[in-house]
Amino acid sequence: MHGLRHTHASVLIYKGANIHSVSKRLGHSDIQTTLDHYSHVLKEMEERDEEIAINVYSS
Repeated sequence: MHGLRHTHASVLIYKGANIHSVSKRLGHSDIQTTLDHYSHVLKEMEERDEEIAINVYSS
């Protein structure tokens, strides 16, 4: 069950859901808990966003 919860939250974050909403959905007492647990997803998003920025400015 915990794996499903983690996957659910990871997908929501990766698809652009507001981190505050995800934190609330998970019942975390503060957003820092969510950021700590899902930093790997945020890192992937940062890499994706960098690629998007490069593509925007190279065309």
